[in-house]
Amino acid sequence: MKVSPLLLVAAATGSFGAAIQAREESFSEQLLDTLGSFSSSDPIVSELSAAIRNSSALLDQAPSQNSAISARASSFQAQAASSNCDLPAACFITPEHPVQVAIALQVISRVQSKFAVRSGGHNPNPGFAGIGQEGVTIDTQRFSSLSLSADKSYATVGAGLRFGPVQEYLDSQGVAVVSGRNKYVGVTGLLLGGGHPIINSLTGLAADNIKSIEVVLSDYRVVTASRTENSDLFRALKGGGNNFGIVTKFELYTKMPRNIWYRNAIYAASDAKAVLKALAEVQKNMEEDSKAGIQMTCSPDGFTVAFVYGEHTNDPVVFAPFSKLVPTSERTPPTNGTTLEFIQLQSPPQPEASRDTVGVTTTPDADLYLDLYNQYLTINAANNGTSAAFLLVIQTLGAAAARVAECNGGNALGTSKRALTLWNPISTWTDPADDKRVHSVLTQIGNYIKSQSQAKKLYDPLIFANIAAHDQKVLASYGSQNLNFLRGVSQKYDRNGTFQRLQNGGFLVSKS
Repeated sequence: MKVSPLLLVAAATGSFGAAIQAREESFSEQLLDTLGSFSSSDPIVSELSAAIRNSSALLDQAPSQNSAISARASSFQAQAASSNCDLPAACFITPEHPVQVAIALQVISRVQSKFAVRSGGHNPNPGFAGIGQEGVTIDTQRFSSLSLSADKSYATVGAGLRFGPVQEYLDSQGVAVVSGRNKYVGVTGLLLGGGHPIINSLTGLAADNIKSIEVVLSDYRVVTASRTENSDLFRALKGGGNNFGIVTKFELYTKMPRNIWYRNAIYAASDAKAVLKALAEVQKNMEEDSKAGIQMTCSPDGFTVAFVYGEHTNDPVVFAPFSKLVPTSERTPPTNGTTLEFIQLQSPPQPEASRDTVGVTTTPDADLYLDLYNQYLTINAANNGTSAAFLLVIQTLGAAAARVAECNGGNALGTSKRALTLWNPISTWTDPADDKRVHSVLTQIGNYIKSQSQAKKLYDPLIFANIAAHDQKVLASYGSQNLNFLRGVSQKYDRNGTFQRLQNGGFLVSKS
């Protein structure tokens, strides 16, 4: 990280000089006080200390120098996964050490600049992982440390990594961590949203497999959150999003089975009734077999189904309802392989496009499934004249996942102790003129799922953060008790409300 661009954030507002003159202690001295809590023998701390001293005139007296920021601090820009989220911040910061994040937060807080934090940049919601010319983007991709404990029971993972490289490294060591199914997804965004793994009855959510979290708070302290240290913060971070601090490192248990059985099959749209009935039957079977997992992607052309079992085997009986159906093709035949291989198969290259998403939750029911699929087809057909492609993704969440969470210190979601179905209408498109229409269509599909499941008493209020739209009330869906808990943790660890007032986006407790 170049130190000078970090300090140039101090020039982000014209009121900076006046704010400093009102204080007895100069701002550069305050920054040096913050450095005092870090080891002076650390080269990065020493470098930053020297830079602050050399830049004290700028920090303490300089007027706004927005042109300097534009020329010297905006040299870096990582591409977001969704084109509609690729925002051109006034300043990009790429720290590699918690002390740099602490100093950046101190400067941002001082000048009251808006900011955003980016890990993998996979979230498709505009403003959640980026900001425009009005603020600063802190990109954590240089937090890329990766190691395995001597007993291989947990991995230390930098907050800027994506799960592909993490699983590749761990696979070479004979282990795996619990993650999503896409290798391009950033570690931090997935875990802070809860993280949905495919065999969740066995593993719980990805967040339920965190051993500890290193996080920089708005008072510039770096703390560890775990079951035994700052345990309330630890629970809140598991599904509570970006409300409490900036994460720089995780310790993750290696509880995901490395050796698994998997299969990917495609079924015809004409078999919709039988396919969706089989899905509901498999979900029932999975409540008695925690090693099984299934995901389905629905399109006008048919159904792509991913089957996973948490050990090497042959034709797991839990998936027997699908044995009566003849697929149109086997994208991946039944295979005894590894978690890494499965994730790689599930992660095709992502072309440049805009993306959007909506999340709704129900309980399993074959008749409901068929109704929702047919309505999806109707809505999709009515919007063929756009550049958008609409898909309907179905993910499953076993009742046992909530019990796993309780055994691991709890999380923020408060999921029902019953089997759930996570519906995720998604879209990709290339024409910016379609932006508003696409979100309207996805919302229409989501509202239909909600209204029909409510009418049949099959609705669950949970909105899963990792698949939710920017205008959904995710944290409120966790229930009033969990929301109040999150508010309390926010007030305790972010007393000045820095992450609520200055952060550009996210599912914030102040907006829930």
